Amino acid sequence: MKWCWAIQKRCSIAYVKKNTKDSIKNYKTFSIPRQRSVRAAGEATMHRVKEKLKAAEQKSKAFKQQQGLFITALERSRDQAQEKTKPVTSVAQVQWYTEDHCSNTTDWHVYSLFLMIMEDLIEVLDILEAQGSTSNVLENCRILLCPTTDISNLRAQFPHDEVNRLSCVEARSYYGGVVSLVPVAIDLLREAACTTGFVQKETEKPETPKPQPTESIPESNVEDTLATQTGNSHQAKKPSKEVGGWNAGNPAWRPPGRSKV
Repeated sequence: MKWCWAIQKRCSIAYVKKNTKDSIKNYKTFSIPRQRSVRAAGEATMHRVKEKLKAAEQKSKAFKQQQGLFITALERSRDQAQEKTKPVTSVAQVQWYTEDHCSNTTDWHVYSLFLMIMEDLIEVLDILEAQGSTSNVLENCRILLCPTTDISNLRAQFPHDEVNRLSCVEARSYYGGVVSLVPVAIDLLREAACTTGFVQKETEKPETPKPQPTESIPESNVEDTLATQTGNSHQAKKPSKEVGGWNAGNPAWRPPGRSKV
């Protein structure tokens, strides 16, 4: 009976060890693909953020070139809506102009470009917030991109020149906020993406000064130059004659015909 009990105990221990090894092996085989899938999902999200930011920047460059058309369209829409004395205060107001107070296809196209940029920026903001990113930059950007936020006092600073391209103080007070919204929002989203690691911050490399070529002087010229310099120095240090003018050192003048006694 004892040897049967010992055999049964050994068999149970071997069974437990085998199951433990199998479970560890299965855990390893399942954990590696899971880690790879998480990493692939993170890379896909990073690529998506980069592409959306790049698309928004390309559209913003085209919109900047059409800023004059955008201001003209806003002037016409404000005239039709009888809001000539009110500035453009929000994205919702531009959307209202697009739907109800758009007079031609040119105005509609430039309005649509502006609204598409807003959609791209909001999508980038949603992606960053979905990844658990929380910062004051994202909160400010969320408030800024809200369609009903008052942006009339918003002004883009240097190096952006959207405000400076407006014609006069009156135009700046009416349209300074709406033309500043796109560059300011892009800067905030890029800063948020850099802090979370989705986009690498671009740093300018300091320019190293190029060494200036030195002119080689022949040895013969060097020797001549040294000889000239030493000769001049000897002439400068040569002691002068006795004081007496041009006839210094000559005997005194005597009248002719008289001999020396």
